[in-house]
Amino acid sequence: MKTGLLKTSVLLLTTAVLFTAGCSSSSSSDTNNGTLPVINGAIPGAVIIDPTAPTGTGTSTTTTFSGGSTVAFQPTNLAQMNKYVATHPLNNPTDFKISVNLAQAGSGRYGGTVSISYTDNGIRYNGEFKSGMGTNQSFKGMYDNGKLESEFNYWFNYNGKLVFTGFFEDQYGSITITLEPTTVASGGNDAEPTLAASYKGTVYFKNFTTTFAQHSPYRACWHTYTGPYDCRSNIITTKCGLYPGAEAGYQVLGTFSNLNVNSAFSIQ
Repeated sequence: MKTGLLKTSVLLLTTAVLFTAGCSSSSSSDTNNGTLPVINGAIPGAVIIDPTAPTGTGTSTTTTFSGGSTVAFQPTNLAQMNKYVATHPLNNPTDFKISVNLAQAGSGRYGGTVSISYTDNGIRYNGEFKSGMGTNQSFKGMYDNGKLESEFNYWFNYNGKLVFTGFFEDQYGSITITLEPTTVASGGNDAEPTLAASYKGTVYFKNFTTTFAQHSPYRACWHTYTGPYDCRSNIITTKCGLYPGAEAGYQVLGTFSNLNVNSAFSIQ
């Protein structure tokens, strides 16, 4: 009896390890001195889907935004929207929209703006979340010197699908967006991926903790390693999954579909 119980315990433990090996802890409180954990041998590389865009580091002076793509946004529920808004109570918000206006900053990374808007009590509200197009300034003793501000915003292959995840922030908090194909896309010439597929998206949010401390102007929240402005998620940074995880303090805000990816990412 004891032998059988031991075998069962080992089997359950092995199964648990296999299921959890893909992603490390998603907690934003992990301090790794700016070094990303290696998942399954390597962190997935960016898929560069716009070869005409700049591929080096640094701020580009020729980046052109297409104007973006705007589609209907479906909030999870009113309670979640109230948590997200935080600054004022909602009455009967309507006409929810999400606008994605990004361009390649370099090396397959995308910066720009994601906006979520709605109308309430006759007033149009618009929250703009941004990821920079340049590189982090370099200071002695600081992490991530010279790295792209949009370091974690890129397309990659996940479970046989071309997907996108990334971070954006405003003064009140951060969001992550995940894009997944709803139809299978075919490969283009030279095995280059195409974006002919229809894409759906999910938005997660995390509000900053109320504090008198100022957000550093030198680092975005995903390059901040401690304190109230730390919005990191290991799942988003390592691309070992598609959603940021509740452990990192994120909650689902809503979903959208039929995004024009070429317009949203300024793809020629």
